[in-house]
Amino acid sequence: MNNTTVFRKNAASLAGKIFASLFMIPILGVWTAGSAVCSIIALIAAVLGLFGWKGISLTLYPGYDLPQILSFPLGLGLALLLYASFVYTRRFLRRCLHFIKA
Repeated sequence: MNNTTVFRKNAASLAGKIFASLFMIPILGVWTAGSAVCSIIALIAAVLGLFGWKGISLTLYPGYDLPQILSFPLGLGLALLLYASFVYTRRFLRRCLHFIKA
């Protein structure tokens, strides 16, 4: 390889690392933390909705609430979905950090 090819390869790698550190790391970090917190909140809300807490209800549209018994399975499903988002986003964040270190 000649010097221009090596320079282009290094410049492309550096541009990818700059892009990842400026845009992907902050977005993935906030998404990871937010999905972890929302997963816990959804689980707490599911339990409180099951026990009939007045402030928590499942509303499809104004004036029509779903039965209380559905609050736990739907809240648990939402919590599991958010937890899966947390796990996969954290995995992708680690890959991005490993890419920047290399």
